[in-house]
Order: sequence, then C-alpha cells, then structure tokens
Amino acid sequence: MPSPTASARPVALPGALSPLTADLVRGPRRPAVVLAAPRVGVYLGVGDRVLPVLAADALALPGAVRLGVTSAHLDLRAGCGDVVVVGAGCVRLPGPTVRGVRTWRPARVRRGTPPSEAAARAVLDLLAGALGDAPGWLAAGIARALRGAPEAVATLLGRGPGLTPSGDDAVAGALLVRRALGHDPRPGRADGPRRDPRDRPDAADPLAAAVRSRLTTTTAVSAALLDAAAGGWATHEAVDLAEAAARGDVAGVTSALPAVLAVGHTSGRDLVAGVAAALDTLVLHGRTAA
Repeated sequence: MPSPTASARPVALPGALSPLTADLVRGPRRPAVVLAAPRVGVYLGVGDRVLPVLAADALALPGAVRLGVTSAHLDLRAGCGDVVVVGAGCVRLPGPTVRGVRTWRPARVRRGTPPSEAAARAVLDLLAGALGDAPGWLAAGIARALRGAPEAVATLLGRGPGLTPSGDDAVAGALLVRRALGHDPRPGRADGPRRDPRDRPDAADPLAAAVRSRLTTTTAVSAALLDAAAGGWATHEAVDLAEAAARGDVAGVTSALPAVLAVGHTSGRDLVAGVAAALDTLVLHGRTAA
C-alpha cells in the first residue's frame, strides 16, 4: 500500500511540443490562464497567445502540446479561469506537470498546380453535396474577401457561436486552399517551418493581413487557429482536404471529407464551405486579392 507521501507526489506527463509554440514552453516561467477545459485537454492563454495541451485522441491542432495519453486517462484537474505556470520546459497544471520531452511536426499545406476547370467543377459538386444547411453568407463573404474587399473579413470573423465561430472556420478553409493553389506571395517557402515558424511576413498578402488585423474580434482560441491557417498550418485532416480540393482530386476529397465533417457541431462543415468558396472564386472565376 503506497504511503501518503508517495500518493501525493506530483504526476509528470511527457509532452511533444509544436514548433509554433515551443518557445512558450521553453521560455521563462510565466502565468497562464485556462481559457477552456474540454474533456480532451485545456487551452491556455499565455499573454496574447494560446497554448493547447491536448490528449492523444484530440485533433492535432498545429500549436498544441500533444500528450501521450488519451482523454479517457487524462485528469488535468484544471477549470476555466485557473491560473497555471508555463515555462522552463514545463506546463504546471493543478494535476500533472507536463514536460516537453520532444517535438512534433504539425501539418502544413503545400503549394500545387491549380486544377483544370472540369476537375474543379467535379470537386465543387462533391463538396456541395456535403454542405447540407451551411449558411449562404459564408460563401458570399469568402468570395468578397478573396476579391479584395477587406471589410468582408470583418463580417466573417467572430460570427457564429462556439470557440471557433462559423465565419472563422470558413475563413480558415479559404486560407488553406488559397495557399494550396499557389497564391502564397512568398515563392519557395511553403514546405516546412522557417527558422522561426511564427514569422508572419504577410505585407504582400492582403487576405492574411486582413485576417490578422482583426484577430481580436473573435475568440482567443479561434484567433490562434486563424493565425496558423494564414501561414498554411492546420490539422492534417484540414490540410488533406485543402490539398486534394486544390489539385482537383475527387478521390482525395472523398477520402478526406468524412474526417473533416466530423469535427465539432458545425466546424467541419463550415470549413468545407470555405474550401468550396475559395476553389470556386480562385479557379472558376480567377479573381483574388493578391
């Protein structure tokens, strides 16, 4: 039978750090606030940034610290509003201390060759069948934003309920497809992280600049995901879908769709709406802000 001292000893969990947020964990110790505590982990507010700490069965968000245990075996004992400590290689939670012992590589969209009009139409037909009751304002707003109307971004971000509102999810999908179609204005730099993967040289990218200038108008968690998407980073499910759609690959889209549509209550559907709107605007109409 373990002694009281042994049973009270803090639990240590190994974690894998993302290159997008590793500097937060490896930097000086600082307080962080628990923004949300779903069953799969916690989202921490560290200054003006967000650090997800997520179980192995959670979506691999690009900036997350990934744990080696599933949510069924996770007891972080943290609730919204709790103040914890991040830094010196660790995330110190009320239950365990998560130690950054390795890194992992989040998924990032690669640029490809735009599809033929026929292939794009075939993909759009497939996506349309998956959209169900997606609100029409998502596609309309994305089309306007891609055609160089920055005020359209303002009408999308923060619109809708939840940690990631519908408008945000659609914008994220559009950002990923735009990059996959080769509309990133920084040639030769799409594959793999830069020296500092958080670098944001988007002065020549009006859409990314418009999104990043309005991140304070949505939730902190969603803002972090949008910031990542502006650089091409997302879950591997979203990246797979965006790349398949951008190359006109019907089989690839068919394979990627179920996993994306399963995300959240409407998040996956709304991201698909953004993917479809971006493909339609950029390939069939050929008009973009950059």
